[in-house]
Amino acid sequence: MKESLQLRRTALALALLSLSGSALAATCPAYNPSNKANKLYLVFPNAPIAYPSFGFSAGSVTNPAAAFNAADLPSYTGTTTALRDAVKHVVELDYCEFNVQVLPTATLPPATFPRRNVVAVTTKSDIADGLFGLAQAVDTGDAVAVDYSYVWGKTYQDWTGGPGGALNGANSTLDRWANSIGGTAAHEAGHNYGLAHNTIVGPGEDTYKHHVMPAGGALTAEDRAGYRRHFSDHEFSVLAANVGLSLQTMWNWDLVNPNAAPAHSLELRVLYPSATAPVIDWAYAGCNSPWINPTVIGPIGPAETFQGGTYYPYTVKWSTPNPGWGTGGCVGLPGPPGQAPGGVKFHIGASFAGVNFSLSTPNPIVIKDITLRDVSSTAMALNPRLHAFDAGTLDTVGGTLNLGVFNLAEAPLLVRDLQVMELPRVLALDQMVVGGRIADFLGEPFQPWPETTRTLVREAKLDPRGKGLSLPIAQLNQRRHVYEVITEEDCKKSQADRLTAGPDTADCRPGTNIDLFPSTTVYFTANTVDPNATYWDPAKRAYVRGELATRTYYQLSGRRLDQDKNGVDDYIDARRGGQSGR
Repeated sequence: MKESLQLRRTALALALLSLSGSALAATCPAYNPSNKANKLYLVFPNAPIAYPSFGFSAGSVTNPAAAFNAADLPSYTGTTTALRDAVKHVVELDYCEFNVQVLPTATLPPATFPRRNVVAVTTKSDIADGLFGLAQAVDTGDAVAVDYSYVWGKTYQDWTGGPGGALNGANSTLDRWANSIGGTAAHEAGHNYGLAHNTIVGPGEDTYKHHVMPAGGALTAEDRAGYRRHFSDHEFSVLAANVGLSLQTMWNWDLVNPNAAPAHSLELRVLYPSATAPVIDWAYAGCNSPWINPTVIGPIGPAETFQGGTYYPYTVKWSTPNPGWGTGGCVGLPGPPGQAPGGVKFHIGASFAGVNFSLSTPNPIVIKDITLRDVSSTAMALNPRLHAFDAGTLDTVGGTLNLGVFNLAEAPLLVRDLQVMELPRVLALDQMVVGGRIADFLGEPFQPWPETTRTLVREAKLDPRGKGLSLPIAQLNQRRHVYEVITEEDCKKSQADRLTAGPDTADCRPGTNIDLFPSTTVYFTANTVDPNATYWDPAKRAYVRGELATRTYYQLSGRRLDQDKNGVDDYIDARRGGQSGR
């Protein structure tokens, strides 16, 4: 098996690319608006419009909502349209990985969707109160389906748009204005989704001044303009529990074509528990993948029973040539784009979207078999080996969450070095590779939760189509990584995101913040080994017999535990002395 030594540089190269450039150059790879249940409306009025009233002074009047017009910002030299689009883009990046669709509008949105978070973005100023924005409430737990907030964009002009200011002269760029106003819009929307001000900095995190939810007095004008702030690990975990993630399962594989001839396409036959096809919202496109843009076909047959559940068969197909194959950090990989050469390691991957707001049962993608096809689309004689993994099942008797591992192939397989780590945020698909960093889709590094990285299996043999492994990965009663009780007193003493003393929310609703179980996401890596495989050795230019390995990188969304279906996480019930949980 041949593997370019430069493949290990791929993850680093991708990370450096993602960290370079402005927020406007970044894109959200997992943005799948049509399937997101929570709608975040950014209202940019063309003229004053009627709006809910929740201000507390003459300067903080929210009804009517003032217009959004670049002419109100003398230091800004661009157009209203460009600034509006850039502000929207900043907010989209912040909410990219959540089950939240960001929608711009000039008017109040209709009641079409039940879960609406509405932010009026204006170019009015409330410098007298030191306000950049005001939310209706810290909606702890996001119990209220429809919330409103307000942004005073001109406060930035009055505060730091003058000579020498962070938004004046050479500093008055579209990117910096968007970071400022967009950061406030994301912040106030965060309050309405249940986030309070937060200065918690976890291991390996950057300064809290780069986070979306710190109190305003802690941030300088440069902090706001010079950096697109992002949610901290703590904030991300709470948001994931309140509104859900856009992903449910994310997969990457290191594979080897065991044939002498090149493979021109690859098909995975998968099982999915819905007659509606799963949606791919992010696909791996690195230079060590022969193909890009996989597609889902099906259902390709009648429903099947697997592990007591009903599943529908689909084909996930890779066939579109990747023009980046063998370039950059992958120089040295043989063959043209669109072909996986014989005996050479290559990589594919995809993320499957989820919009399960209950968050209680992530939908699994069960890999049933894999087929390589030649130039005429004929199935090739030899194929890589894969284990199937489920999305975890609850053992309420034993009090554990168990991961199922299955061998659906025709030959005995070994599962080797199956490791797990619990993550506070979503690991980028592009980093689920050999030598990949723990970083998000923009290259921002983070760390697994402490003491959660462990080996589940060193080596185990699974017979063909026999009984699989059921591996406990978490205790149902284990301590959560985030458990935060917000009391009436906490609400009263909460710091504000403003230049003067006082709140930037009209209300604060007591409650409890918690993360998903056992964490925001759970990340697994494992090797599938056929100990007696036949495969092509390009160095010997002959078929040989021996171990042939596939490496799986698998990320799974956490879940909300609510076995008694009372709308409260079982861990919260247990902490309150209720009967749910263990």
